[in-house]
Amino acid sequence: MKRILAIVLLLIGGAAALWLPGFYRAAGVGAGFVAKQMCSCVFVGDRSDASCRPDLLESMDSIEAERLDGVEGFRAFIPLLAERRALHEPPYGCILQP
Repeated sequence: MKRILAIVLLLIGGAAALWLPGFYRAAGVGAGFVAKQMCSCVFVGDRSDASCRPDLLESMDSIEAERLDGVEGFRAFIPLLAERRALHEPPYGCILQP
């Protein structure tokens, strides 16, 4: 019984090791998308935060977005997984930060 449990745990650990890096990358892409869209909508489109959020895909609802203090930009994040920032750079629009 212990051997079967060890094999099952090993398989679950191996699957998680293969799955997690892709999940972190996808979370970063989603956070970048939300940061860029919110920044462009607010600072280029001259709309309010509240009017821009419904324009995003429903699958992006778990990604939080907030305005940055002191600069024109947005921070989008999934707690403990990913964070991206987009800054408004006239006349180029909003640019994702590395």
